[in-house]
Amino acid sequence: MSRRQWALVIVLILINYIVFASLFNVVFSNRPRSAQPTRTPLPTFTPAPPPTPVALAPTNTPLPPPPTPSPTAVMMTPDTPTPAAPPPTQARPTQSPADVSPVPSGPSVTVNTNLNVRSGPGTNYGRVGSLAAGSTVAVVGRDANSAWWQIPYADAPGGKGWISSGYGTASNMESVPIVEAPPTPTPSAPTVAPTSPAPTPAFQYTPLAWEGQWNAGLAQIRGHIRDAAGNTVKGVFVQAKCGSTVLASNPSGTNLYFPEEPYEAGAYDIILSSPLTPDSMCNWEVRVVQASNYEEAKNPAAVALSPVGFCDLAWEQMSICFAEWRKNW
Repeated sequence: MSRRQWALVIVLILINYIVFASLFNVVFSNRPRSAQPTRTPLPTFTPAPPPTPVALAPTNTPLPPPPTPSPTAVMMTPDTPTPAAPPPTQARPTQSPADVSPVPSGPSVTVNTNLNVRSGPGTNYGRVGSLAAGSTVAVVGRDANSAWWQIPYADAPGGKGWISSGYGTASNMESVPIVEAPPTPTPSAPTVAPTSPAPTPAFQYTPLAWEGQWNAGLAQIRGHIRDAAGNTVKGVFVQAKCGSTVLASNPSGTNLYFPEEPYEAGAYDIILSSPLTPDSMCNWEVRVVQASNYEEAKNPAAVALSPVGFCDLAWEQMSICFAEWRKNW
């Protein structure tokens, strides 16, 4: 290689060195420097000055007044001689109800239930008092059957009453005499209130039980007339009224159109419509009237011999009304 070539190589090497050196400076000159930690100095201990004592002036606080003693009453007893202590006594045992009353030395009975005391030996005698359960009383007499005992009893007539023997325990009864019972009290006759006569009915005829049924063929009011004893009554007219329509029955027990033919005793009948028509469905006013024939019976002004009854006919519910009557006199 010639000198000229060596010189060229050296120049290139220098140029490369300069370039790389410049790049190195640029790169590392822009990099931030890491902060170095700074040591914090420790605080210096400074002794505090001693506290200056403050003198507190004493405050005069008043004390509460002492409680006033209340006077105590003292019971003064006169000087009396102290009695000598009684001799010790033994404790009494608990007494049963039977022991509370003194036990008679003679015949006696202890009742085991609350028991009535009567004026005589029997429940038909009046009650004069009672004995409590557990009571013990003397027995001074008995009846012939020993079913009742006579005992002293202040509230009884003569100071003696009677108790039943079936409700107690008796003792020493051998010497108890039979005592004649006092007269049996006569029961007072019950007061009978005077009976007033039965009121006379306002009408000669009274309506009784009425029933109805449906019949698609006709509308009808029918029934019977009977007296108070249940006997049928003949020749009575019944009137039925609906608005301006007024109809009448045959005389009871008689065929209106064929009087000579037999007819059911006491029966009457009013045909309202046959065949059945809707205009016969009505709340019919029915009454017994005073009449001697059919024309008088269907007169709206006929005299009524009964209160008004009602036959309320309704389509497909009731077209026949059965109305019974009773003759009062």
